[in-house]
Amino acid sequence: MGYGRNNWRQVAGFAADFIPGGGAVLGAVDLVRGVNDSIGLSRLNYVKDGHPLVELPWQPPGPPPNPQRAEAVGAQAWNMLFADETRYNARSLLDQVANLLVPLPPTELDMVVRRWGRQGLERWDDLTHVEDEHGEPAYDWRRQAELFSWLLRSVSPYAAMLVGTWMVCSQPEYDPGCACADHGWVLPEGPFAQVDGAYFTQDWKRVSGSTEAMSWQDMDQGRFGTCWFLTSIQGVIQANPQHAARHLRLEANGTVTCTLYVQGRPVDITMVPDLPYGHNMLWCAKGHTEDARYAETWPGYYEKAVAKLRGGYEEVTGGFVNDAFGLLTGREPQPLDYHSPWLCHEIADRRSRGHAIAVGTWGRGNDREKLADGRLATSHAYFVKDVDVAGGRICLGNPWGDGATRKMWECWLTLDEVRTYLNKCWAIETW
Repeated sequence: MGYGRNNWRQVAGFAADFIPGGGAVLGAVDLVRGVNDSIGLSRLNYVKDGHPLVELPWQPPGPPPNPQRAEAVGAQAWNMLFADETRYNARSLLDQVANLLVPLPPTELDMVVRRWGRQGLERWDDLTHVEDEHGEPAYDWRRQAELFSWLLRSVSPYAAMLVGTWMVCSQPEYDPGCACADHGWVLPEGPFAQVDGAYFTQDWKRVSGSTEAMSWQDMDQGRFGTCWFLTSIQGVIQANPQHAARHLRLEANGTVTCTLYVQGRPVDITMVPDLPYGHNMLWCAKGHTEDARYAETWPGYYEKAVAKLRGGYEEVTGGFVNDAFGLLTGREPQPLDYHSPWLCHEIADRRSRGHAIAVGTWGRGNDREKLADGRLATSHAYFVKDVDVAGGRICLGNPWGDGATRKMWECWLTLDEVRTYLNKCWAIETW
């Protein structure tokens, strides 16, 4: 019932008219549910225009802390951090700070981060951006990613949230697109991932069951224009169900690490586990529902990782599936000729060899207009989830998930319709 997946309320509403007193009973049930929802939502760790800072359980690895050593090393590193970067090279100062802190056990590093607080963490973040005489920052983006990932994985959940709050470049930011002042970040309570059985959505769309905890059926795009990335994830994990589990993991301290690829080289992006939130709903990608108490969260972390890599959520609004395939696999995608009369045969052959295939539709930059009698959205990305070679058709999967209408959830197109409505088609090897 938390997912909002079953249709009992719709059925009950229809049946209530034929049962004496049914309307009153159903009204009482709705009232109780509304109160429970209001109380549950109010208890979420949600901060308007900010990030949550919450003490959570942590079982630290390694030996117990030595407070004296943590105090001494933290003070020495603090002095390095606040040395004059115009007199000493900023890169050298950062490297010396790292040389002091990296050998510390996690418990002692955690003590240092807590003691430094906002002032120390903001200075550490700022120092990575100090430019040299050539205009180059002290740490390039890859070195910054290594620093933030090491730090976020090593400390307690609370200290990781301190890092995510005050080292502002460690996390992406977003513009909600409205001035209601009811936007910020939430620590979701839903599962990271779970295996789902088949079900019917509230608009009577059947969703098949999954065999993996992170499956293509989970995907539900949020308010950001990231269909190009999300549907590519769907295609990749349908072709290779183990891909997501090898590239997205929940760390022992509650942070999340995602492995993406830049120019074929892997990059680990570690994130604080908060997600964009507003109007009592998750603002980002999620699994099955926008309710932060129940939604599977792994799609939101994948989206957050690519937003961090590219400099913010605004930087990933709009894109191309071939770019997404490269980010997800590190391989070079291959274009398919969607005008070919043998397209269905090629798609069937590639799918049998573990290839993912994604397409894009024509449009003028937004997905609000519709094509093909309302079955397709303009300027939207889809993955190819099935093919009917004998019938000369392909089936497109939509990253809108449970929120899609029934006819937009599973759209079959003939070859003539493919040539009319699609403007690109790409394939990628996933194994």
